[in-house]
Amino acid sequence: MSAIHVSVTPRPESAPSAALAPLYGLFDVIVDGVNLTARLGEGQALALLAELGQAVASLALGRRERATVQLYTEDQLWELGLEADGADVLLTVFRAGSCPEVAIHEHRTQLEALRAALETSIAELARGDLPETVRLTLRAAGRLLAGACPSLERAPVRRVREQLGGRPTRSLSFGGSADFRCCPDAPSGQLERADLHALLVKGSFELTVRGKTLRLGQLHLVLLGEQLTQLADELLDAWQLGRPIFRRLEADGLRLSVRRGNGDVPLTLTLSGADATSQRLSFPELEPTAVVAASLRWVRSLIEAIVRHDPSQRRNLRLSTLSATVAALAERADDLTANDAQTNPEPDRYRAFPPPSRLHEARGPWAAGGKMRLSPRWMATVPNIDLSALFLCGDKLVVGSARETAALDRASGTLLWRASTQRAAVVATPSGIVRLHPEGRVTLHELETGDPRFSVQLAPRTAGGASGAVVNTAGLPKLLVVAEGDRRVTALDLLSGDVRWRYTAKLPAGYRVRRAGKLLLVAGGDSALVALDVATGEVVWRARDRQPFSGEVTVDNDATFALGGGPHPPAKLHHFDSITGERRWSVELEERPAAPPLVTTDTVMVPTKDRRGHGLTAFDRDTGAPLWRHAPGLCPGVTGWLAFDDLLVANSASGLLLCLQARTGETRYSHVFSRHLDADQPRRLEPVLRAGALFVPQHQVHVVRPADGEIIGVVPSDLIPDALRVDERCEVTIAEESGHVAVFGAAARLSLVR
Repeated sequence: MSAIHVSVTPRPESAPSAALAPLYGLFDVIVDGVNLTARLGEGQALALLAELGQAVASLALGRRERATVQLYTEDQLWELGLEADGADVLLTVFRAGSCPEVAIHEHRTQLEALRAALETSIAELARGDLPETVRLTLRAAGRLLAGACPSLERAPVRRVREQLGGRPTRSLSFGGSADFRCCPDAPSGQLERADLHALLVKGSFELTVRGKTLRLGQLHLVLLGEQLTQLADELLDAWQLGRPIFRRLEADGLRLSVRRGNGDVPLTLTLSGADATSQRLSFPELEPTAVVAASLRWVRSLIEAIVRHDPSQRRNLRLSTLSATVAALAERADDLTANDAQTNPEPDRYRAFPPPSRLHEARGPWAAGGKMRLSPRWMATVPNIDLSALFLCGDKLVVGSARETAALDRASGTLLWRASTQRAAVVATPSGIVRLHPEGRVTLHELETGDPRFSVQLAPRTAGGASGAVVNTAGLPKLLVVAEGDRRVTALDLLSGDVRWRYTAKLPAGYRVRRAGKLLLVAGGDSALVALDVATGEVVWRARDRQPFSGEVTVDNDATFALGGGPHPPAKLHHFDSITGERRWSVELEERPAAPPLVTTDTVMVPTKDRRGHGLTAFDRDTGAPLWRHAPGLCPGVTGWLAFDDLLVANSASGLLLCLQARTGETRYSHVFSRHLDADQPRRLEPVLRAGALFVPQHQVHVVRPADGEIIGVVPSDLIPDALRVDERCEVTIAEESGHVAVFGAAARLSLVR
C-alpha cells in the first residue's frame, strides 16, 4: 500500500458548480491504512489537500519542525498535526475546542514517501476540469512539494523522561511521568498562538492516597490537566459555599468523579474505566482542599516541565491560559485557607471617632397632627438627565446629564453655572462634585463655579460600578476613598488631588467601601472583611469566613452587620464589633439576601428574594436569635425599604406600602396606591423620612405620617418620581427620566399658641 491515499466520494448533486461536481463530497486521507481525516465537511477536499502539501513541503525543507492543518466540519474543528522526527513524520488528528478529542496520536510514516505520494495525488487532481483559481492553488502546492527534496538528514526529536507532581504525600497527591520533547532554542518574536498540537504529550498518571499508590495507563496529560483545573474550580466553589457537588471527568478511558454532600462534609473520589464493566475504586473521607491542592500542584508541575524542555511554549496561548487559571485558583485557595484574621489591638485610638448611628427617628413637626400642603415652586428641563447625578448642595441643586453638569438656584431655578462633562458616576463632597469616569479618570469640580479643581487618572473599575466613601470629619484628613481596578482601594486628597495611600487586596473582586468612623470597611467577593485606617490605609482588623462577603454592609455605632454568600443560598449574616473587629455572632439565611441589613434599636432584618417576590427574616440584634420570618412573596416585585424607630416600611412596585413592627413582624398599617400604567413605576422606591413625615414615591409622591400611616399630603405633580430628594424643610425635588425637574415647597403650618 502506498504511503498516502486520497479518497473523494463524489456528491455531484450538492456541488455549487458543474466544474466541482466530480470532486465535491467527503474527503479522506488514508496513510498506511489509517484514516487521518475521517469524514470532513463538504467542499474542503481541494483546499485541504493544498494546505497539506504546503505543510509537508515546509517540513521536508527544514523550515519548520511542526505544522498544523485545520479541518472544518459543519459544527466542529479538527486539526491535522505533523511533526518531523528524523526521516519520519508523526501524524496526529485531534478535535480542537474547549473539549478536545484525540483520534490519532503520533502515527509514524516516512516523510519522503508522504511527500512523493502527496505530490502525485495533487498532480492527478490538478489535471481535472477545475476552476482556474483552484487549479493554480494545487499547482503551487505541487511545485513546493517537487522542490522539497531534503539534502541533509534531519536529527530525530530528542525526548527526556521526567517525573511529575513532586514527592508524594501520605494524604493525597497526584504524580506520573512522561517523555517531553526537547527544543532548547526559543525563537524570538512577540507572536502568540494557540497550539494544542505542541502540547499533546502522553504519559502515565499516578494517584497516592494515604500511602497507597495507584498507577494508571497512558493519558494525554495536558487534556487531563485542563479537566482537573476545571474540577478544582468547581470543587472550590462548592466547598466555599457549602453546596453539594457531583462531578465526573473522562480522559482516554479514565473516569474520575468526586461526590460531596451538603454542608461541611468530606468528599469521595472514585476512579474507574469508561467501560461500565470496569472495576471501580473509591477513596472516601477526603478533604476538598486536599484534592484541589493536589490537582493544582500536579498541573503546575506539568506546565513547568513543558516550558523547561520547550521554552517556545511560553507563547502558547493555550498553555498560558491554563497557567493563569492555575495561578488564580492557587491564590484563591490560599486566601480561603488563610488564618490571618486579627482584631484591633488598640481600640481606644478609634473610639474618639465613633461610627454614626443609622437609626432613623420619626421626630419633627409633622409627626403628629396637621396636613401638609405642597405647592409648586419652579420646573426645568434637562435633556438626557442622569438621575444619579441629582444633589441638594446648600442653596444649589446640581443636575447632571449626558453632556454637561449644571447648578440651579434652589429657590428660583435660575441657572448659576454650566460645565461640559461626560456621563460618569457622580459623588457630592464638601469640596465639590467628583466625577468618576469609566476609563478611571477622577475629576473634582468647584461647587461655586463648576470649574475643575483637579483631575487624576486611576485604573478603571472592572466590575460592580463605582464605590467609595467621603471622609470629612474634624480631626481627620479630607479624603475621597474609591475602589480602583479589581483589587485596589485608593484615597485621594479632596483639596490637592494627591493619592494619599493605596491598599491592594490579595484577590480581584468587586470591592465596596463603607465608612465606620475612623475606619473603612472593605469587602465584596472574597472571604475577608478588612477594616482600614482612614488616615494611613493600614489594616486595623480583618475577619475571615469561608463564604465570601458580598459587600452588603450596614454600620450602626459599634455594630457592623455584613452579609456573606454567593448568588445562591445558603447565605450568612455576621455581626462584628465595628471598632475591634470581634465577631459577636453569625447566623445562616435560607433565602438569598436582596438588600443590606436593616437595623433598629433591638432588631436586625434582612430582606430576602426569590421568584415569588420579597420576604423578611428578623433576628435579635444582641444575640442573633431568630425572631420572625416572612417568606418571599410578602411584597411582589421591586421593593424599597426603610427602618426607623421600631418600625419597618416596605414600598413595593405593585403599589403596596406596608409597615411592620420590627420586633414582632406584625402589620402596623398598609396602603395600596393605584397607578395607571406599569410605565408609571418610579425607578427608585425607597421612602424618605424628613421632619417627622414619610415621603413615599409611587405614581405620585404620597406623604404619610409614620406612626399611624395617615396620608397627610400628596405632591401635586404629573411627573413620575424617578428620583426623589427632600431637604430638612420638606422641600421636595422630583426628577423624571424624560428630563423634567420640578421643585415643590411645603406651605406654612399653623400651630396653636397657648
